[in-house]
Order: sequence, then structure tokens, then C-alpha cells
Amino acid sequence: MKNSNYSSRKKDPSIVFSYIKQERFDLVNEMIQNNEIDVNAVDVVGNDVVTRLLKARQYDLVLTLMKKRNWDVNHQNDDGNTFGHILAQDDSVSTFLIIDQLTKKKNYLPNIKNKRGETALDRAINSNYICCAFKILEDKRFNNISIFSFKNLFNVTIKNSLYGKYSKITNLKIIVDSLEGKELDQKMSELIQRISDNMDLIKRDIMKHNRVDVIEGIIEQSIYLWQTIYFVCLFLYNNWDKYKIKVVDFNRNLC
Repeated sequence: MKNSNYSSRKKDPSIVFSYIKQERFDLVNEMIQNNEIDVNAVDVVGNDVVTRLLKARQYDLVLTLMKKRNWDVNHQNDDGNTFGHILAQDDSVSTFLIIDQLTKKKNYLPNIKNKRGETALDRAINSNYICCAFKILEDKRFNNISIFSFKNLFNVTIKNSLYGKYSKITNLKIIVDSLEGKELDQKMSELIQRISDNMDLIKRDIMKHNRVDVIEGIIEQSIYLWQTIYFVCLFLYNNWDKYKIKVVDFNRNLC
């Protein structure tokens, strides 16, 4: 039987996906030990072997295959999700080791978005997996966070009534420390700077009143300003032919 399995695998290395579906992880492990697995082989929806094993919660096998030098850690499936996107929705304690190993990979790109415009951070926030979200934030390469993603992060880690005063302040410090000094887009850089400048007021609001009005106001003002600029630009773009002469004349008067 063993020889038969070996012969089948040699003819069709993609048989690993059948083994995973059948939960024959002993045979998957055997393929790994015999170096028979193409770690970058994909199934019908574009998931590679490592991702399929992650979905099957076979964490030891995942950790083993992650060490393969030729593994394309940034591969995206048909939905645009990378291994990191899938990992961000796994709430198992075992994922801590996997996240740690993932962020140590020099070629890992944590800023990739899927087809829905989500980063791995967005997926972690939406799943309320805070430890995973903080691990992504702490990666020095990660800087792809929008104001709206930041607001979601704020709602989950600071505005959340499940956290006490000290936990809220600790979470805020982790977030700000992780983002300060990074090359963020202008809107996010300005928001982080405003939060840092008003940190004493924010902490006092939390500690004295157990409220988050100060920081929430700062975030809402930033969103309002961005939306105002966006809609003005959109209006001018859609009505350029109507207003371009006036805009040109206005610019000439400024010169």
C-alpha cells in the first residue's frame, strides 16, 4: 500500500490536496518527510499547500512547511487573500508561533490588500483578534492603514467596554508606538501626530471619567476633513469642463 501511495504521489504531486480533504495528515506528513510536496502548488481556488493546512488547523505541519525557502509567502488566492490574510482570522493559541515565524520572513509583504481592499490587519480587526492585529502593527514594514481602519481598531481595542481603563491606555500606547515613525499616508500621519500631541488629555479622559470622547473627537474630525476634501475633488473632477476656465483664471490671479 505504501508503494502504491508513493507511486501515485510521484505521478501527481497535487494529490496532497486530496489527502488534506480526506484528513489523511499522516500521508501529508510522509510527503513532507520525503520532500515530495511542491509547497507552491495550489488548489482549485488558488490556496497553496501551506494555506490549506492552516485552514485544516494542522499547525505543526504549517510551521514545518513555512521553513521551505522557495515558499511564496505572498501568494494570493482567487480572492486576493495571502497566507497572512487567512492567518489573521484564526483564533487558535497555536497561531502566535506562526505569526511570529511569518513576520520574521524577510520577503513577507504585510501591506498586501485582497480583492475587497482588506489588509491582514483589517481581517484581524474585523475578527476581533487583537493579539494578531498588534503583531501586524508592530511589524516595521506594515504601514498600509487608512483612517477608517484606524477607527475600527479604536472601536475594538479602546472604545470597547470589555477593557478597563489601564487596558485601554495600554492598547492605545501599543497602537501609537507601532505607527509613529512609519511612512504613513499624510492623513494618517497627521492623525497620529494629533493623538500624540493630545495624549495627556486623552489619558485624563480615560482615567478620570472612563470616557474616550477626546480621542474619538480627534478621529471623527480627521475623517470629516478627509471626506470633505474627497467630495470637493470628486465634484471638481466631474464638473471640470464647466469650471476649468474659472479655475484657470483664479490661478492666474494668484500668480
